[in-house]
Amino acid sequence: MAKSSSPVSPALPGSSRKVRIVNLGCSKNQVDSENILGEFGRAGFSMAHDDDRSDVTVINTCGFIEAAKEESVNEILDALKHRKKGEKVVVAGCLSQRYLEDLHKEIPEADLLVGTYKAGEIIERLGLTSTLPSDCIAGAGPRALMGDEPHHAFLKIAEGCNRVCGFCAIPGMRGKQRSRSIADVVAEARQLESWGIREVSIIAQDLTYYGRENNGTENLEMLLRALLKETGIPWFRLMYAYPAFVTDGLLDVMAASPRICSYLDMPIQHASDRMLKAMRRNYSGASLRKQLAHIRAAVPGIALRTTVVLGYPGETEDDVKELLELMEETRFRHLGGFTYSDEEGTYAFDLEPKVPLKVMEERLGRVMDLQREIAAEDNQKRVGTTVEVIIDSVAEGEAHHFVGRTEGDAPEVDGRVLIHLAEEPAPAEAGAEIGSFRKVFITDSTEYDLEGRLADS
Repeated sequence: MAKSSSPVSPALPGSSRKVRIVNLGCSKNQVDSENILGEFGRAGFSMAHDDDRSDVTVINTCGFIEAAKEESVNEILDALKHRKKGEKVVVAGCLSQRYLEDLHKEIPEADLLVGTYKAGEIIERLGLTSTLPSDCIAGAGPRALMGDEPHHAFLKIAEGCNRVCGFCAIPGMRGKQRSRSIADVVAEARQLESWGIREVSIIAQDLTYYGRENNGTENLEMLLRALLKETGIPWFRLMYAYPAFVTDGLLDVMAASPRICSYLDMPIQHASDRMLKAMRRNYSGASLRKQLAHIRAAVPGIALRTTVVLGYPGETEDDVKELLELMEETRFRHLGGFTYSDEEGTYAFDLEPKVPLKVMEERLGRVMDLQREIAAEDNQKRVGTTVEVIIDSVAEGEAHHFVGRTEGDAPEVDGRVLIHLAEEPAPAEAGAEIGSFRKVFITDSTEYDLEGRLADS
């Protein structure tokens, strides 16, 4: 699970009072943590760095699967064990939303337990005074960014989920989908642009359901057109799309605008009809194949990312074989795999037969072995081509000089481009800046990364 505790932009005001934010889990949680951090900034706190004493520690927990729950509990116990005199420990997020009563009983030492993010709740319940700015974005809070890349930010356009997937506990923690208005999202995007953000990953639990709970008066296609019109952000990236609502209109917008990355993260979870039905995914293996082919035809060269679950109750070797066959056919640019986690309160919790952990792990190993082969072959085809790259960082102590990504690679989860200077670099080539876009000639590849040199200007 992702963990972050360092802000990059904008800086919080200097203060003798300090807050430490420990973010666990997904990018949706990170946005919540950034809003919490911004609220503390408005209350006169500055960010505690690694060795700093903090007055308040906020642990924004994840409760999605067992491993995430264990990590969250360990972070809570560690914060309580090592807190200084007078320091308050606040537990927030999905774990406390899901198990609030249990945590009250098991961890009474915590000063405050709250659920998932509600604007101003923590500040108010701690008895602090916050002065929100007049330009504070409704539903977003006075955000302060966290992460390692000052040119990238997540933009959450909806909260919750209306799906009833058999393995997922998120609707029980985050509630039904609530989409923000286009005007609200655009206003936050403009704010991010004013902070120097060059790449925005648009996120939601179910991205393509955006606006549909409001009778479709607004939808993702309309939102993208507004973002393109009202901002100058160079790259928008679409994350967490559900296959059923990837519409022709959405694909048309993606194909027509170079500012929308030719990239789509669309978790399919499985490929066999038996498993898809048991998972309550509301599509078949045949319709999935048709949809994937349609996306490829509509947006030539698109990089597809997906996620799959191995070991769902009742899964057989034939089901796994169908998944491997789909992977061979589709050749996803990126694929993440997980073993099934038995979560109380989900439809799958009472399903039988359960697949033994050892079998789940062996099946996942086969899936990831195949994906490594596909990714390595895909990267090898890029050797000898020139690609556009966003510069993420300066490499220190490495043979290469910069690290970047193509539009087909999302930050944190996908591959990188390791970049060397040209043999006799011109001054412009030697001065590549973080967040800038440069042409890179690809000279080599590995399973997941590319290597190349800055191309001549």
